[in-house]
Amino acid sequence: MIKTLRTPAFFVLAGAIVLALISFSFTYTVPFNERAVVTVFGRASDASVQETPGLKLKLPYPFQSVTSYDTRLQLVQVTGTQQQTADDNQIVVEAYALWRVSSPLTFYQKFSNAGQSADDHYAQAERTVKSSLNSALSVTSGFRLDELFTLDPEGSRLPDLEQAILSVLRRDAGDPQADDSLGIEIVDVGINRVRLTETNSEDVIARMQADRQRLAQATISQGEATAQSIRSRATSDAQRITSFADRLAKQLRAAGEQEAGEFIAQMQESPELATLLAELDFLREAYSKKITLVLSGAPGFRFTEPTFVSSVMEGESGAATASDEQPDQPVTDQGELAGGGAR
Repeated sequence: MIKTLRTPAFFVLAGAIVLALISFSFTYTVPFNERAVVTVFGRASDASVQETPGLKLKLPYPFQSVTSYDTRLQLVQVTGTQQQTADDNQIVVEAYALWRVSSPLTFYQKFSNAGQSADDHYAQAERTVKSSLNSALSVTSGFRLDELFTLDPEGSRLPDLEQAILSVLRRDAGDPQADDSLGIEIVDVGINRVRLTETNSEDVIARMQADRQRLAQATISQGEATAQSIRSRATSDAQRITSFADRLAKQLRAAGEQEAGEFIAQMQESPELATLLAELDFLREAYSKKITLVLSGAPGFRFTEPTFVSSVMEGESGAATASDEQPDQPVTDQGELAGGGAR
């Protein structure tokens, strides 16, 4: 067993382990997104900052120690902070802030007392930024509620409020070149949500209902006025059309009566002939439709009665007798009668 441990492989493995421990103690790596603070015996005053990424050399602990900080953006959010607006309305503001480490050495000097690791430093810095953000939200008192919320999105002053909060936060973080700097940079501030308190919600809802009722009443009044105008215009148009129709009907009636008067006058010269012609027209129309009706006493159907032929014959014989008895009557009267019958 002792001979096995003394083989060359054992010495190679042991040498590799010793070399790895020495390399770990004398080197460190700086990623591209981090900055490293190298301290001497833990004193920040003698610390240096490595900003270029890659493999670096250092003395082993406790001579030198390395603390790396991620310089990417960090997010801090605050919720449920009640603020008062300039018009004495209570609102609950939820906001966020984006920050990052701008000066690793200053950041280490300000927050290294929170613990040995970088996570402890970040936690302390996050609490500081969150406290400053809560305090900065007090600038909401310089804005009215109707300025923050308008029907026109471009008229809202929410961007102005966010800019005011950002200015306060940057002032609290301090100038990076000044002694009061925290070594952090506030990049941006935004408002996630603004809620009304329960009391203000009821008041706002009541005002919204009143506004909507006023708008509805105005719309109804406008609609009624438009409807009344349409009804008036329709009534006027109807009266004008009715008057025109009445005048046209009177003109047509007068023309018809005038034309009918000529025919009535002609019919009055020989009523029996007019009746006979009307009956013949009726028969012509009835037979043209291929309908055969035999009705006693109906106009035109008296020609179908046997007694009508007898009466006609008797009438002719009577007319002949009368002609014989009155030889002095002019023949022209019978000719005119015959002519009238033909007509």
